[in-house]
Amino acid sequence: MSEFGDTDIRMVPLAERMRPHRIEDVIGQDEVVAPGSALRLMALKPEEVTVAAPGAVVLYGPPGTGKTTLSQIVAEQSGRHLMKLSAVDLTTEDLTATLASIYRLRRRHEESILFIDEVHRLSRAQQDILLPVVENRTMCFIAATTEPPASALQPALLSRCIIVHLHHLTQGDIAEVLDRATVDPMGLRDEVRLDPEARKLIVISAGGDARRALTTLEAAASRAVAGGVSDGAVSILSEKDVRAVIEDMPRYSLEDRNNMSSALIKSMRGSDPDATIYWTTRMLDSGEEPKFVAKKIILAAANDVGMADPEALRVAVSAAQAADILGMPDARIPLLEAAVTVAVAPKSDSLTKASAKAMQAIRDGYRGDVPEPLQMPNDDEEQKEGHAGRGYMNPHDYDGIVRQNYLPLDMADADTDYYEPKDSGEEARFVPWLQQFRQFMHGGDPNQQAS
Repeated sequence: MSEFGDTDIRMVPLAERMRPHRIEDVIGQDEVVAPGSALRLMALKPEEVTVAAPGAVVLYGPPGTGKTTLSQIVAEQSGRHLMKLSAVDLTTEDLTATLASIYRLRRRHEESILFIDEVHRLSRAQQDILLPVVENRTMCFIAATTEPPASALQPALLSRCIIVHLHHLTQGDIAEVLDRATVDPMGLRDEVRLDPEARKLIVISAGGDARRALTTLEAAASRAVAGGVSDGAVSILSEKDVRAVIEDMPRYSLEDRNNMSSALIKSMRGSDPDATIYWTTRMLDSGEEPKFVAKKIILAAANDVGMADPEALRVAVSAAQAADILGMPDARIPLLEAAVTVAVAPKSDSLTKASAKAMQAIRDGYRGDVPEPLQMPNDDEEQKEGHAGRGYMNPHDYDGIVRQNYLPLDMADADTDYYEPKDSGEEARFVPWLQQFRQFMHGGDPNQQAS
């Protein structure tokens, strides 16, 4: 009987059937499974431990890199009970019930591993429940997350864990996964052969995700067997079979959306028009709303181009309006025009930095009143009394510039030079002007007119 009991293994997903059962059989994570690594030590049976083994580990990495598989291997090799939970739909009652089961096993001198997938979804209250049992090593704790651990877990819990980084598999790793699956008795049992182009296409389309590669292989193999193209008893899996499967598979998760939009923004910021075109097209081709793509382009135009070429922001806003009018598929052209405009434009983040500096001053307590000359009278009576607005000098009456205070009076000792223009594109011309302006505003007779 197989590990899946009486279940026909053909009914079990290929990715599940092909999970390795020994830590040395894990593909593509050599550092993670190396001798002396945290997971190797945790996988030892209690009687084999000669030095203190880690009691808590956070597996951090993208999907399909082996986080769940590694937790199962550690449990199997160490002889511990594995308690698997997913934080996506985990209730506090379920968590406390699982911990109660772990306590019962411990009283019988049986050790457990608590594995929590998507641990970044745990609430603060649930993390508080976990903290004492992790600290006291009531059980071994393994968590898995695709989010940076520092943002996924509260510091008190995170400080008791070892962070293990998993990485996307290389194309060579994915090819090895496929080759193993086609011949393994738990896999395709050598009953399906991949032609070279089909194998290459699965490797490329997997994007370093072993689970995605195996899911594609399984679906394409089913199609190939049904299609009847064979070499004797062996069905031939062609590139056409793979392409048909890829087109039908959902390939745009929330994580994909976040990562691709990040790649788009960073490609524009990095002035790479080719990568910009690729990510814009990839997102739209995946079914992304043109409005969402337009927002990212507008954001990059404002944050990364800014004053170096203010025209880029106008192009981005116009493209968003055009895309809204045209709809897909025609919306892709104005969006690409705007994205490439932002990519090739000179860059300046001076306004982003200026905003951050001003925000810090406000948080530091510089929240004085608006100077009286800059105030607006609330009504005719207040205007007659002459307090609000009193003393204001209109720059139009002084050839465009006049020395007067535009900031709260309590900021005399603060560094208020927020805007530092960069010597880039159109912004370069503001560098000497701003220097002269500040020199004029900070010295001499306050009633003196600027030259």
